[in-house]
Amino acid sequence: MIGFIIRLVGYALLLGGTSRIAEALWSQQGLDAVAALQPFHDTGLTALLVAPIGLALIGFGSLRAPCIFVAFFLAGAALTAPFTIARVVGL
Repeated sequence: MIGFIIRLVGYALLLGGTSRIAEALWSQQGLDAVAALQPFHDTGLTALLVAPIGLALIGFGSLRAPCIFVAFFLAGAALTAPFTIARVVGL
């Protein structure tokens, strides 16, 4: 049980902090003004805030390394998405 709580707090800190930074970058890039992108932004932030529960539940034993990889992959994708989307949209 203590292992689950430690994993949950670790993943929540990583992905929760990343979601806040990504939200700030989203606003900084001016993507708030594009209404067509809002559902993608909402879905991405929801995924970042819900993912720690799933990763903490299955992130033990032989699945520990893949869960850590998925967590850092989500964090990296969330941090680079505002720049990529701003470039594609042309802002």
